[in-house]
Amino acid sequence: MSKRFKIAFVCGLALLMMSPQSVKADTTNTSKIDSQAIVNTKSITNLYTEDGKLIQNQKLGANTAWVTDQKLTYQGQTYYRVATNEYIAAGDVTISYGHAKSGIVAINDWGGVSFSHDDNGFYRNGQKNFVANSLWKYDQVDQSGGLTYYRIGNDIWVNSNDATIAVGYQNPSGWFQIQNTQIKPVGNVGYDLYNGVEGVKVYLVRKYFGYSNTHTIYDSSIAASVKSFQAHRGLPVTGVVNLATWKNMGFSESSWYSLDSYVAPLETNQTSTRSDHIEAMINQAYKYLGQTWISGAASSPQYGVDCSGLVTQALYASGINPAPVSAIQHAQVGNEWNSRMLWNDNRMPKVDFNNRQRGDLIFYTDPSTGLIWHVGILLNRDTMIESWPYAVQVHSIYSGRGNIAGVKRVFA
Repeated sequence: MSKRFKIAFVCGLALLMMSPQSVKADTTNTSKIDSQAIVNTKSITNLYTEDGKLIQNQKLGANTAWVTDQKLTYQGQTYYRVATNEYIAAGDVTISYGHAKSGIVAINDWGGVSFSHDDNGFYRNGQKNFVANSLWKYDQVDQSGGLTYYRIGNDIWVNSNDATIAVGYQNPSGWFQIQNTQIKPVGNVGYDLYNGVEGVKVYLVRKYFGYSNTHTIYDSSIAASVKSFQAHRGLPVTGVVNLATWKNMGFSESSWYSLDSYVAPLETNQTSTRSDHIEAMINQAYKYLGQTWISGAASSPQYGVDCSGLVTQALYASGINPAPVSAIQHAQVGNEWNSRMLWNDNRMPKVDFNNRQRGDLIFYTDPSTGLIWHVGILLNRDTMIESWPYAVQVHSIYSGRGNIAGVKRVFA
């Protein structure tokens, strides 16, 4: 029985697998295929001997894949060998090269040459080089001339001279998992303002009516001012700031949504190291330096934030989504103390205080209650960036923020 090089059935089975009788051709034109190639049958497919004779008592099933190592040209027709003396007509199959394997490659600093593949191997196809340091998904891998080739498009390949498999850092199982795509807003974008809500929109409304922002909260005084305003503007008198009331105060409709939906741009990717993620977190925190402390706030660097709002946006930039803690949730009633939720989240393990390092979060308790009430990001063992009344600032960890509760690690 002829030995076939079958690798997989997609559907169906080869039919009537019996050894053929064939007569070797007087002359044949064969060539070895440069690297591993796969032919896929389009339908139930005839087999031929190397002299072009139809094998009567067997066929190959439709949509099946076979390894081929040789191309035969006989009387102007092209065939691919799939067994010792069994061939498939080129018109009955599609051919692909390499083997299925997926991942991401990063183009090296000098850019990457674009290749295509035919039966004779890889060749430069003349297309524009790939941009240096760009990332590409691949779905096939092949070997040729001591190089690895990665298929990143329809017969578009780049090789290991110009590209490296992107192996980025990921936290262990059970920790916060790093995301390599932009984190999206979590919560109701465009929420109304009512008693107990905090954050940047409340800050702007309090400022509009001339109230202090020592504590940025929507309280009964704000509600009364809003009702009076609504009555004078012919709006429904609810004491709740909705979009219509917001716009009547002179604020834009776009800001009603953009203040809620801001999520720090992702500053890391699939190739980022642990250090890259830590630096992304700290770089985002520095964008708020000098901005006003605003309770319940976790929006863009155009405005202030409180301590856990600063940490939330810093985590976003580094690829960490700490949900259910989120920028929107932080402003909602009862969620001012997200520092407590972060302290209790086991996806950030506690570490020994003596082993603290840059990028760790340091937590403090209120001396009068023993409850967590503050969090900062360590810049080194003894310095942190934080939001503390009344600004985002850099300070010693021993600056009277309360009692140090401990340190938690974001990146293992």
